[in-house]
Amino acid sequence: MDVLYSFFLVGHFIGLAAIIGPFLAQMRRNSDFAIGAVFGGAITQLVTGIALTGIAAANIDDYTKIFVKLGIAVVVFVAALLGWLRARKNGNTRAIKPFFHAAGGLAIVNTILAVFW
Repeated sequence: MDVLYSFFLVGHFIGLAAIIGPFLAQMRRNSDFAIGAVFGGAITQLVTGIALTGIAAANIDDYTKIFVKLGIAVVVFVAALLGWLRARKNGNTRAIKPFFHAAGGLAIVNTILAVFW
C-alpha cells in the first residue's frame, strides 16, 4: 500500500507543478497563457488527491482540512476549465487571464494550507 500511496503522491506533485509552474512563469503576461497545462494539472490534482485521501482514510481523524482543500481544488478546476473552454472558443486571449490567475493563486493557497495546517 505504501508503493501505491507514493505513486499517487508523485502524481499529485506533478499536477501541482503543472498548475503553479506556468502560473509563476506567465503571471505578468497579458496573453498566450498555458491554460491547457493548468487544466491538466487541475484534473490530476483532483484525481490523485481523492485517491490519496481514500488510501489514508483509516488514519484521518478530522476531515475538515480535507474538505477545505477539496473545495479549493474544485474551484481551481472550475477556473481552469472555464479558462480552457474560453481559450478554445475565442483563441488564447486576454479573456482567460482572470481564470488563469484564479487557478494559479488558489493552487498556491492550497499548497500553503497543505504545508502549514
